[in-house]
Amino acid sequence: MTEAEARLAAAEAAAAAGNAEGAVALAAEAIDPAILEPALWLRAALLHATLGRAASAVALAGPPLAAGGDAAAGVRVAGHLHVTGAGKAATALLLRCWRGCPARATIGLFLAAGLPSYRRGLQDGADTHLLEELAAAAGMDPAAAPEGDIVELARLLEDAGRDDLLAALGAAILAQGHRALAERLTRPGLAVVQSLPGLALLATQGGARAGIAFAAAQAGLPVDPSARFNAGYAALAAGDAQGARDLLGGLPATGTRLLAGAAWPRFGELPWPFAAPPDAARRGLESLLPPGARWPRIRLVTPCLNPGPWLEETILSVAAQGYPAVEHVVVDGGSTDGTAAVLARHRDRLHAVIVGRDGGPAEAIAKGFAGSDADLLGWINADDLLAPGALHRLGAAYAAAGNADLVHGWSVAHRARRITGIQQPLADGPEDFTVEGLADIFGRWGEGRFFLQPEVLVARRFWEQLGGRLDTGLSAVFDYELWLRAARAGARIAQVPWPVAFYRVHAAQRSGLRAALAAEQVAVRDRFAAPAPPSSRRAEIAARLRPALRPSGRPARLLLIDPRGAETMSRMAIAEARDALAARRVALEVRPRAPAAGVEADMVLRLLGAHDGMDWVPALRAAGFAGPTIGWFLEDHLDAASNAAMARALDIVVPARAARRGALLQQSAIVTEAIAPPCGLVSAAEARMAFAAAPIADGPPVAAWQPGPMRLGAARRGDGPMTADDGGAAVLALLAGREPVAAPDVVALLPAAKPEDGAARHALGLSLLLAPRLLLLIDRLEAIAAAG
Repeated sequence: MTEAEARLAAAEAAAAAGNAEGAVALAAEAIDPAILEPALWLRAALLHATLGRAASAVALAGPPLAAGGDAAAGVRVAGHLHVTGAGKAATALLLRCWRGCPARATIGLFLAAGLPSYRRGLQDGADTHLLEELAAAAGMDPAAAPEGDIVELARLLEDAGRDDLLAALGAAILAQGHRALAERLTRPGLAVVQSLPGLALLATQGGARAGIAFAAAQAGLPVDPSARFNAGYAALAAGDAQGARDLLGGLPATGTRLLAGAAWPRFGELPWPFAAPPDAARRGLESLLPPGARWPRIRLVTPCLNPGPWLEETILSVAAQGYPAVEHVVVDGGSTDGTAAVLARHRDRLHAVIVGRDGGPAEAIAKGFAGSDADLLGWINADDLLAPGALHRLGAAYAAAGNADLVHGWSVAHRARRITGIQQPLADGPEDFTVEGLADIFGRWGEGRFFLQPEVLVARRFWEQLGGRLDTGLSAVFDYELWLRAARAGARIAQVPWPVAFYRVHAAQRSGLRAALAAEQVAVRDRFAAPAPPSSRRAEIAARLRPALRPSGRPARLLLIDPRGAETMSRMAIAEARDALAARRVALEVRPRAPAAGVEADMVLRLLGAHDGMDWVPALRAAGFAGPTIGWFLEDHLDAASNAAMARALDIVVPARAARRGALLQQSAIVTEAIAPPCGLVSAAEARMAFAAAPIADGPPVAAWQPGPMRLGAARRGDGPMTADDGGAAVLALLAGREPVAAPDVVALLPAAKPEDGAARHALGLSLLLAPRLLLLIDRLEAIAAAG
C-alpha cells in the first residue's frame, strides 16, 4: 500500500467514525492535484459523495473519467450523489461515464437524474447534448427506466423539435419488443383513445365521417377537451357556426395531456389556413353583428425579419377570415431568406408592405400602425396564425360592447400543429386586469391569466390615449409594458369565448430564452409596481418574528439548514458563529436537513439553491414548527420562476444579489435588501493567521475538494488577481489579499466597492464569513420585527 493509499484508507476510516472534517483533510493529503491517479481520485470522489460533498465529488471524479478511468466507479459516485439529492452533480458525472458502463441500472439512474436536470435547465436554454445522451441511453435499453420516464423523455424530445431522436427511440422500443410502451408513446392521454376513429377518418379525407366520429366522442365523454375541440371545428367545417360556438366556447383552459387527441382544423381537403370554413359558417359568424352596427375596421401588423417558413401561413390565416374590413400590413426589416418572394406572391392579400431596417419588432409595429384610422389595432407575429372565425368574433364583440378599450379571445398553443394548450386570459373576469395582477409575474402571469398577445385587439382611440407607442427599447416584453399602461388607465375589456389565435411554440422564438425574458419583464414591472405583502401579512410575519427573536427566559434558537453544509462550513467557522450569536442571545444549530419531527427552534433559516423546492416548509409546519421561515437565496441568478415559487412559501426572503431582488418580490413573503451569503469555508481566526503568515513562493495547485484552510493557504501563494469560480473561492481570494477574477454572477455576490490594497481586501473577506453574515441577518430581522 502506497503512502497515498494509506492516507485515503485513514480518511475512509475517519468518515466511518463520523469525523467528516478529518476525513476530508486526510483525503486532500492523499491526492496530489498535479498528478492524476485515476483509481485513487475516483475512490476519493466516492468518499466525498458519501459525505454529501457534491461539488468536490464531481471535481475529483471528472478528470479521471475524462481520461478513461473506471466508468463503473464513476457510476457508483453518481449513484451516491443522486440518492442524496444532488441530481445535477450526478448527471454531470453520468454524462461522462454511462457509455463506459451501459448496464440497465446505469441507464435507469441516468434517466432518473438527467430528466429533472434537463427540465430545470430549460429556463436558461435547453442542454442539447444532455437530451441527446438521454435519448441514446434510453434507446439502448428502454426497459431500464420506468415507463413514465420514457414517456417524459419522448415529450421533451418532441418539445425540443428533435423528431429524429424521437423516431430513433420509437424504433429501438419496437425493435426490442416493447410494443405496449410504443403504443403508450402514441397515446399519451385518454383523449387520443376517444378520438382515434375521427383522427383516422380525418387523415384519409373523410371529413363528414370524421365530424360524426368527433361528435360521438364528445357525446360519449363530454368533459374531454380534445373531443370538444375536434367536434367544434368539425361543426364549423360543416357550416354550423352556432354548434361551433357552443362547443368551442365550452372549452376549458388546459394543457398537453388532455389535448393529446386534438386535431388541427381542416376544411374540405386542406388544413387551416390553406382552406377556409364554408360560406354557411361565414354567414353564421356574420349574424353575430348587432342589428344596425357596422363591422369595425381592424388593422393587423406583422413585423418580421427572416421569418423562415411560417410567414405565408400567417398571411393566409388573415386572408382566410373572410372579414370585410381588415387591413393586414407586413413590416419587413430587410429579410434575406426569401421573404420578398412570399410577399410578392401574396401582395394582393395585403393592405401594405413596408420594407426597411428598424430597431426591432416594437418599432416595426409602430410603423405599421402609423397613420391608421382603423377602429381596432393589433399585431400578429410571423410565426403565429389567426384561428378560423377570429376577426368576426372579435369585431362583433367590439360592436356590441360599444365602449371597449380591449377585446380579446383565447390562444391555442401548438408545436408544429400539435395542440399543446388552451390559454384563456382573464378567466375570472376583466376585473383581474390590474397593475397588481399583471405585476405578479411568476404567479398570476406565469399561470397564464393574461394575454399571450395575438388574441387581443386595442381600440385605436385607447391606443392614442396610452400615447400611441410601444417601448422600442424592449426586445421581447413591449406588449407586457403596454398592458401595464392599459391596466393603469382602467381599460374596459370585452371578452370572447372563442379560440382567436394559434400561438406557435418553437425553439427560435424570442420568448424562448426564458431567463432573459424574465429579467426584462421584471425590469419593466418595477417601473409600475413593486409587489409586497399586504399590511396584514407583514403584521403577521412581524408578530411571528418578535417572540422568535426574544423568547421569554432563554436565548432565541436559530436553526440553520444547509444541505451543502458539508462543503461550505467548517467546524471552526460554526463554533465562531455560535460564539458571536451567543453574545446576541441567539443559540445557533446547523443541520444539513430539517428534522422530521420535534423541531426545537424559534426561527428556521435555510440556504437555498435554485431548485431546492418548497416541500420542506409544509413539512416543518406539519412537525409543529410555528416560527418564521427564512430563505437565503444563494442562486437567485438562476431559474427565476423556481426561485419565485420558493419565495411564496416563506415568511422572509433574503436575496444574495441586489440585481436579482426584484425577481423575488411577491405578495407572500417580506424580501430584505440583498445580503451577500455567508462563506463558512474558514473561520476568521484561520483567515487572520493565514494572512499574517509570509506568503509561500510555490506549492501544489489549489483544488476544489481541499478543506478551506488548505485552499486559503494555496491562495496566499501569490498576490495578483486570482480566478474564482464560485462565491467561496471569491471570498478566499479576498482573505488572501488578492483580487478575485470571476464570472458576473459571482462578482455580484461581492460589495460594489472593491478595495485596491491587500489589507483592505482581507478585511472585506472577513466581513463575508459565517459569523458576521449571520449577525447582519439578525440585524435585518430585528428591523422587520420592529417595523411591525
